[in-house]
Amino acid sequence: MPHPDFAKAVAHITEDHVREVLMDLVDIASPTGRESGVAHYLAERMHKAGLDTDLPLVDEGRPNAVGHWRGRGDGLNLLFTGHMDTSYSGEEEHLAGDGFKPKAILRDGWVLGLGANNMKSGLASALVAIEAIVKAGCRLAGDISFGAVVGEIEKTAIEEFQGVDYSGYGIGTRHLVTHGVTADFALLAEPTGLRIAVANMGCIWLRISVEGTVAHSALANRPNVVNAIAVMHELQNDIAQWARDYEAVHHFMGEHANVTIAAIRGGAPWRLSRNPHACSLYLDIRTVPGQSVDSVKRELRRVLHAFAERTGTTEPHLHVYVSDPPVTLDGQLPIVTALLAAQMEVSGDRPAAVIRRPGADSVHLTAYGVPCVAFGPVGRMHPDAKGTSMHAFGEHVLLEDCIIAARIYLALALNLCNRKA
Repeated sequence: MPHPDFAKAVAHITEDHVREVLMDLVDIASPTGRESGVAHYLAERMHKAGLDTDLPLVDEGRPNAVGHWRGRGDGLNLLFTGHMDTSYSGEEEHLAGDGFKPKAILRDGWVLGLGANNMKSGLASALVAIEAIVKAGCRLAGDISFGAVVGEIEKTAIEEFQGVDYSGYGIGTRHLVTHGVTADFALLAEPTGLRIAVANMGCIWLRISVEGTVAHSALANRPNVVNAIAVMHELQNDIAQWARDYEAVHHFMGEHANVTIAAIRGGAPWRLSRNPHACSLYLDIRTVPGQSVDSVKRELRRVLHAFAERTGTTEPHLHVYVSDPPVTLDGQLPIVTALLAAQMEVSGDRPAAVIRRPGADSVHLTAYGVPCVAFGPVGRMHPDAKGTSMHAFGEHVLLEDCIIAARIYLALALNLCNRKA
C-alpha cells in the first residue's frame, strides 16, 4: 500500500521536470577527471531545494556533490548515489553518432547523448524524487542523502597512462563513504533495466610479461635470440585454454565469469630493426561471489609455471593492478524488500533479481558497511539500435523509464525512511 504522502509528492515528478534535469546533465561534459561542472550543477539544485549541501574535494578540482534532507533522526537513513563521469569524453574519433556527444537530443521520447545511459539518467531520476519529497513538505523519520561521485568509470593509472583522466574505479565513492557520507542502506542508480541487482561481479586487471633478447632484427635468426612476442603468442594459447575452463566453472545467478584479453604490448613500431625484448598481455577477469583475487592469482601462477617448465623459459611475471571484489546481498534486507514493494506499487512489476556484470560502486559501499543495491532506468534499446549494443550505437534512454524510476525511488524513500531504526 502506498505511503500516505506518496500522492502529493508524486505530483511533482513530471515529464518536464525529469527531462529538464536529465538534458541539463547530459549537456555538461564530464569525462573522468573533469566532473566539476556536473558537481556544481547538482549542488546548486540541491541547495535551492533546501538540502544541506557540500562539495567535498576528492582531488584538486574534483568534488563529489553531496546533499542531505534531514529527518527526525530516529528512522532508517537512505543514500541515493551515482557517478558523474561518463564512459567517454565525446572527443574520440572512432565513436560517431549523437549518443557519443555531450549534447542532449530529445527524439520521439528518447534522450540521446553521452551519459544519458551511464548514468545521468539515474542521477536525474533520484534527484527529482528527492526534490518531490521536499516540495511536498514530507517529513521523514530518517535522513535521505544524495551523493554524486567522481571517478567511477572502469579505468586506472598504469605505466605512462597517468593523471586524473585515468583516476576512476571507485575513487569518488571510497572518499564519500570514508568521509562521513554513510547511511543504513544505499541505492546506486546505475542502469539495470529497472531490475534489482542484489549482486555485482568483481573485476581483476592484471599484466603478464615475458622477456626476450635485445638484438638487431637482422640477427634475429640466430638460435640464441628470443623474440618476446613469439613467446607471448605461445603463452596466449595456454591462457586461452585456462580462460575457457575458468568461465565454465565460475558462475552465479545464471551468469558466468569471463576473461578478456584486453590489450597487448610489445616491440617498438618506430624501430622495427630491434628484436622485441619484452611483451606484455593484459587481462580483464570478471569474478563472481565466492571467488577471491588470490585464488585467481594461484590459478594463473599454475598456468605460468607449467608454461615455463614446458618451454624451458623463466616463469612469466604476473602483476595485478585492479582488484575489485564481487558482492552479494541478502534478499531479505529492508532495502531489497522495500524496493520490491515500491516497484510493485508503481509499476505492478516484480522482475527477478539479477547480478550486474560491469564494475559498480555498490561494491565499495557494501564493503564499508552500507549495503547497496543497484537499480535504475535504461535497458530498452532504441529501435534503430537493434542488433547492436549501447557502446556501439551510442547512449540513449527512454524518458518514460526515467519517470518510472523516479516514482519508484520516491515510494522507496517514503517507505524505508519512515521505518524506525
